Amino acid sequence: MSEELRGLVGSYLTRLAEGVIPPSEVADWALRVMEEKSDEAVEPAIWRALEQLSGADLLVAPGKYLHGHEDFAAWRAEFEADPGR
Repeated sequence: MSEELRGLVGSYLTRLAEGVIPPSEVADWALRVMEEKSDEAVEPAIWRALEQLSGADLLVAPGKYLHGHEDFAAWRAEFEADPGR
């Protein structure tokens, strides 16, 4: 299950960084996963990425996101570099 979830997280990070999926869709998915699982049952790197993804749609002003493609790419690079992989 952990490898499957790691693959899904990586896929969402990639698609988010490439701009092919809306931040709100990713945030909703991450929140659903976090509600279903415990942080103690998920690898720390995966949980950290889920926390980041759950905030992908945060706004600083109407229609202006707090995070952008550069942030998403950095999240992806951090996730891919994690030694727990």
